[in-house]
Amino acid sequence: SNLFLAGTAFLNAYIIMKSFYINPEEIQIVFLESFNITDDPFYDLYKELISRGAPPIHISKLTKKYHITNAINIPLNWDSPLFIFTQVPTCRKQTKTYDVLNESIKDYLELKRFKDSIGYNKDIFYYPKSIVNPNSKTYTKYVTIQWRKVFPKGRTGQQRILGNGPELAEALAERVPKNVLIRLVDTAQLKIKEQIAIMKKTDFFIGEHGAGLFLSIFLPTKAIVQEILHKENINVFQLMSSLSGHVTYSDIIKARVEMIDNNEVLFFDTKHFTKVIL
Repeated sequence: SNLFLAGTAFLNAYIIMKSFYINPEEIQIVFLESFNITDDPFYDLYKELISRGAPPIHISKLTKKYHITNAINIPLNWDSPLFIFTQVPTCRKQTKTYDVLNESIKDYLELKRFKDSIGYNKDIFYYPKSIVNPNSKTYTKYVTIQWRKVFPKGRTGQQRILGNGPELAEALAERVPKNVLIRLVDTAQLKIKEQIAIMKKTDFFIGEHGAGLFLSIFLPTKAIVQEILHKENINVFQLMSSLSGHVTYSDIIKARVEMIDNNEVLFFDTKHFTKVIL
């Protein structure tokens, strides 16, 4: 369920289809993996953007014989040109991959503009207390802070859990202009279509170092991406920004680290966080 590795596999399949000028209406994807493919976070995108000829199927679930005359093997993870340690040159503008992906999203997903609401599940969405109506026309710019939580619930050994997300959102909301809406979102709890819709309505995306930053490829062209870390680390998300051409920043911010239920929880310094973001 790692969003970066799953996203890399999806992008490989998608761009191979486009590179060979294959019509998605004539494609059916057959997964050779051992897990349930409907658990893949990108399953809906496989189904609606690529495998439109027939729903994706799992090799172990075949109920009849197939005679395959035309097939392409799609490289995954360490076979991939986008693998985590591969050096990708920074592009000065969007790559073709990004352009054609957005074309398909527009043509096939039929996404509606994300509508902010104060009534959303408080464990997934947090709006600063100063915001009464987050869907007000007063707001013309949108900041999304990724609320990294334990996922799935009960998991142990997870790193970089955001311990004081609401506190950071409140501190930032006090300093930004009145037309800027701050929202804190646990994107992992949402379906991929909902995540994309939120990204499409984001001008400034803030996230901790991790696979979740892969969502930055769905941001509008002129959006800005801000990666926050508590120490030096490999900069995975530069691979995503190399594809999408977004302006990106990566900063180390002071943080207190605690081990809670065998998970690493980070409490970022609010003053330092606000200063860096502004």
